[in-house]
Amino acid sequence: MSERSVQIEVLVADSPEDAPPVEPDSRVDVSVNGQMYPTAKLTDGRYVAWWFEPTAPPADSSVTTEWVAAPTRYLAAATLGELWENPATFETLTEA
Repeated sequence: MSERSVQIEVLVADSPEDAPPVEPDSRVDVSVNGQMYPTAKLTDGRYVAWWFEPTAPPADSSVTTEWVAAPTRYLAAATLGELWENPATFETLTEA
């Protein structure tokens, strides 16, 4: 078995213009451990998850300020869910 790393990026907006570029009409809500997370495809081919409920505003809304980008929708949503379950880890990653 070979080892390979997968890049997951945590994004936090400094201003409303910092939203990652998403493809139009690419939102799909993903269930992770019974919790729904909105996801969308980024223009670079990765996927992004944000907010914490399916009634979330769009990924590029000015009120959306935190995202997780990953190679798959599920990985983005699951990582976001884990980070919100442990706010100390989220703060550590975003302050670095």
